[in-house]
Amino acid sequence: MLIRSSLAVFRYEFKKSFSLGPTILWICVIAFPTVLQLLIDQAGNGIPTEFSGVLLVGTIPGAVCLLTILSSMAPYLNAELEGNTWPYIAVRPQGRTSMMLGKYLVSVTRSIIAGFLAIALVFPSTSLNELNRDIPPPMTVRPITDTSSKSTTWSEVTNADVGTEKVIKIEKTKPYPLWLSLVILVILSSFCYSSLLCLLGTIMHKRPMILAIIYVLLVEGVISLLPAVVNASTINFYLRSIFLRMMGWELTDLPNALSFINDPNMFSQFSTMGDLLSLAVLCLIFLFAANTLLRNREYHVGETL
Repeated sequence: MLIRSSLAVFRYEFKKSFSLGPTILWICVIAFPTVLQLLIDQAGNGIPTEFSGVLLVGTIPGAVCLLTILSSMAPYLNAELEGNTWPYIAVRPQGRTSMMLGKYLVSVTRSIIAGFLAIALVFPSTSLNELNRDIPPPMTVRPITDTSSKSTTWSEVTNADVGTEKVIKIEKTKPYPLWLSLVILVILSSFCYSSLLCLLGTIMHKRPMILAIIYVLLVEGVISLLPAVVNASTINFYLRSIFLRMMGWELTDLPNALSFINDPNMFSQFSTMGDLLSLAVLCLIFLFAANTLLRNREYHVGETL
């Protein structure tokens, strides 16, 4: 019953979300990373190549997905109250929960679609297509001439002439390609931030966008960057830690331009599976709290103040 009702809400709201005005704004948001990178390419001496992955993380999961979620999930309850449709939802069995879950799925779906389209657009259209490789690049050395040593690390190097450069296989987890890391971050951020903004939209349903923007800027933008224990309660903390491992970065391997974040407290000390479990727990807490408030609070239609 609940699943069927939630899917019915999802189908209706998903079709409704593609009206002319919201679709135009949605397309503009999707094109933002590509336009920004094209402007950087036109400038010639743009940002260093080491910043390419960080820039895309900030503009696609951090801007495209988050703006899409802000416009679709934050005002989910306010739209029903101002539209005078709340009484019809509240009196139906499981109506409140199915409405919340249906709109949550719409927000997640639109955010994932927007992120995937932005990734598919930015790489072929800009110079980033040439940088879509493993980061950091593999180390190169010159092979030794003495082949008598049998049990050395150089034995992994293939036979070649003296003076040629060969790639050494570094014994650590192979980094993910940049596009795959972005795809994973888009999916994770869509689920996590949709659940967070669902809770914020339930708590402050009269001015949901104001609270959501303030919270995202203050907590996810500022507090998550503090080298303190409090940043472990933010979504951004776990997302950037997962991205760091997927790209094969170590804190000591970061470029000099990023040395200001060379602090262990800036990143999670858990494994990737531990970070995923932490994000799942946060999502469940947000959704459970939002559903509890939605089912037990009294709301009045037409509330705008």
